[in-house]
Amino acid sequence: MEIHQLRYFLAVARTGSFTGAAESCHVSQPSLSAQIAKLENELGGPLFDRGRRGARLTERGELFRVRAGEAVRQLETARRELDELSGLSRGSVSLGCLPTTGAYLLPRLLRAFLDAHPHVHVDLQEASSPQLGSALRRFEIDLAIIDEAGLGPGIEARALFREPLEIALPAAHPLARRRALSLTELSGERFILMKSGHGYRRIVTEALQAAGIEPEVVYESDEIETVQRLVEAGLGVTVVPRMVRKSEGPAYVTISPPTPSRTLLIAQREAGTLSAASEALRNTALRVLATG
Repeated sequence: MEIHQLRYFLAVARTGSFTGAAESCHVSQPSLSAQIAKLENELGGPLFDRGRRGARLTERGELFRVRAGEAVRQLETARRELDELSGLSRGSVSLGCLPTTGAYLLPRLLRAFLDAHPHVHVDLQEASSPQLGSALRRFEIDLAIIDEAGLGPGIEARALFREPLEIALPAAHPLARRRALSLTELSGERFILMKSGHGYRRIVTEALQAAGIEPEVVYESDEIETVQRLVEAGLGVTVVPRMVRKSEGPAYVTISPPTPSRTLLIAQREAGTLSAASEALRNTALRVLATG
């Protein structure tokens, strides 16, 4: 059993596809498939059910994924620790971030981190808060910037800042000139929201339901920018975090108290030991982003 076989196995388990795993590992699919077959032969049985829709872990594969992840993590930790003996002159850290957040926070964070640690590579992954929480627990990333929807067992987090939510309306909407609105005044409106599965979608839906609104969702998107463009085109209304406000486009209106908000946090595995590079990035995030 070799370390690259474990990496290939974990990549297939993560992507659900031999083709996707080969692309992410930068190897040919036949080579990756051959190595997985060797691993299965050594372990005495199939690790994946192969089908037209991709590859799914067998019961044997599910059991092995936990141990394979631990083994790779231990080897990577040993490698990082050796690298870090030279004072972070080398190394890497993987950081997850939200689609509703990355473009607004990452430039400032990464600029500050690069200035302090120019030889440490930061690998970025964008996903929803629940997905990032799962990625942390599976040792696929080291740190994540999440909102409260990503919290759960096995996750430890410190708050960066809290930001209020605002209503985004088409500029010609009858309510667009108001200084403040209660969410109840959006009853009967057509909503454009992030797709189900995004943590921010859950935050907005819960805020609307608390105001007695079961939103009629007419369009959904994985991108907050697309949501705002559709609002700008007059196709509906939405609720956005304050940081994504645009200087031109939709009209933004403050939500009257009780004003809903979201909290952004820097998260890691509970009781986990961070590498020096991860610790440095976490401390940079707490220093640079704590002002919102």
